[in-house]
Amino acid sequence: MPDRRGAGSSFAGPSGAGPSVAPARDVRGGEATVWPGLRTMLDGSLAHPVPALLAAVTGIINGTTMILGAIAIGWATDHLIVPALAGDDVGRAAWWIAAGAIVGVSTLRWMTIIARGIATGFVQHGSQADVRRAVVDRYLHLGLAWHRRHAPGQLLSTAVADVDALWLPMLNFYFTLGMVVMLVVAIIEMFLRAAALGLVGVALVLAVLGLNLLYQRVLAPRAAAAQAQRGVFGALALESIDGGQVVRTLGLADRERARVGAAAHGLRDANFAMGLVSSVFDPVIELLPTVAVLGVLAVGAHQVEAGELSVGVLVEVVYLLLTISIPLNVISRFLSMLPISTAGRTRVAAVIHSAETTGHGDRTLASPLKPGGIGLRARGAGYAVGGTRLLSDVDLDIAPGEIVALVGATGSGKSTLVDLLGRQLDPSEGVVEIGGVPAAELGRGQIAARLAVVSQSPWLFAGSVRENLQLDGHPREHRPYSDAELWRALASAGAENVVRALPAGLDTRVGERGARLSGGQRQRLCLARALVRDPGVLLLDDATSALDPAVERDVLAAIAELRGRVTVLIVGGRPSSVLVADRVAFLRAGRLAAVGTHPELLATEPEYRRILHAYADHSSHPGDGWHPDHGFGDDHGSGDE
Repeated sequence: MPDRRGAGSSFAGPSGAGPSVAPARDVRGGEATVWPGLRTMLDGSLAHPVPALLAAVTGIINGTTMILGAIAIGWATDHLIVPALAGDDVGRAAWWIAAGAIVGVSTLRWMTIIARGIATGFVQHGSQADVRRAVVDRYLHLGLAWHRRHAPGQLLSTAVADVDALWLPMLNFYFTLGMVVMLVVAIIEMFLRAAALGLVGVALVLAVLGLNLLYQRVLAPRAAAAQAQRGVFGALALESIDGGQVVRTLGLADRERARVGAAAHGLRDANFAMGLVSSVFDPVIELLPTVAVLGVLAVGAHQVEAGELSVGVLVEVVYLLLTISIPLNVISRFLSMLPISTAGRTRVAAVIHSAETTGHGDRTLASPLKPGGIGLRARGAGYAVGGTRLLSDVDLDIAPGEIVALVGATGSGKSTLVDLLGRQLDPSEGVVEIGGVPAAELGRGQIAARLAVVSQSPWLFAGSVRENLQLDGHPREHRPYSDAELWRALASAGAENVVRALPAGLDTRVGERGARLSGGQRQRLCLARALVRDPGVLLLDDATSALDPAVERDVLAAIAELRGRVTVLIVGGRPSSVLVADRVAFLRAGRLAAVGTHPELLATEPEYRRILHAYADHSSHPGDGWHPDHGFGDDHGSGDE
């Protein structure tokens, strides 16, 4: 039941309105990018109609003022400048008309420039915000398997650099629209003045547009390569920064410098390839209006001498040609941005239209939760990635309120099974049930509101301890937690004394990813964050691995008190985890080899016994009283045998 949210022809932000992004298609050499780029600009305009209309109208008026300016100068030349130079008497009205026309047109021009710029900003930046929200929203709905195939740096590059590239041409879109109107009117005006001069203008326009189309075809694949290289560089740079401690402790600075430097050089070369194309085309495009002006002067001067054309008309046409060079420049600049926009659109659309999302049905779990928690069940569940089978034919029933330990060697599939039971992944075959309902049939938010997961890699937001525990508040009662609830969860997670010792207690900021705390402190806060949600199911994926034995015993004792109220799955082969469990599920090479009590598995599964012996040899401390065959001594009250 795939989730089609965002997979259609459009996507929207929270307001429900947003520009559309067509399905992705790679940009290849020789392909024009005019239509895809124009479609992007139209999509953005339709998504923000009021500022788009204002920008379009002011852009057209601005283009018209440039024609009116040429007409005013031509009129002033014939009725003011030429008679004055000839010594003829020029009336005061002519001076006022000429000055008023030129000043009035100029004033209208700068007013429209200001209005167009502000309105364009609303459309451009509003569209960027819409797309960024849609990209991040899609990231949140794409499955875990998709995320594992894409580096975080590349995802960040798409949300920032590719979205910027997508909407870059919007900066000149409405300016260009006005210039196109001006160009058409200018050509018509030139034909009305002199057909031969009009033909020169048409030839100029066709030459510039032809060169621009060729320019796009040459630039498009280079622009796509540059955007891809930005993603590569972003991925490597973020990886190097995130792994800074490993880089320093292993003395890998030179290696990372070379690795990231190579990506930087690759990006430089890709940008240089784009710049090389521009350096060849730009001078030619810049030169064409000058050539056209020389052609008009050559033809027009002869017609003036023959009396077929007035000096004012010739000046007006030359001014029009010089003015035409402005819209041609703007149009060229706009067209040169379209390959970059299309490359960004391709990469953004690859995210927006990815169908690898977690599907949801419309069924619900019992609310409020019944005493005893929620049962979990896997029936013939298996999971494979790229032809590699990680789990096969797993049948596991966890009764409501039961505590089960999941044990297996490294690579046996423990974390994958947790991902299936928590519905981070869907099984390749078989079914996973939560509370007796197939997980895929549950509505959006049903699992998150009743199931809590604490992974072996604790992750915290950069805010305070309180903000990390509160988040959106109680997932089912939709209210903030009281301080008493927060402290109770912290106590159960063995973190109460840690937080009380912090400078500002609950309001102490933990830093990015909890960097100001130790690994064990982060792990305890993550466990408290799960417990405060009062879940029906608690999945602990080696979630006590960073705790010292004394703290771990206290935490596991608190978890043991959840028996009969919360369903708990504890992943890992730590002896202390096994002892609090009612039953143990033993995984071997992706298959569920055995399920039973700890003594039963000790007696029947040599590999299980070997794993526990290994943990005991490497993890036990003097005074723990642990023995893999018997558990803790009486003072620890295991009650296993």
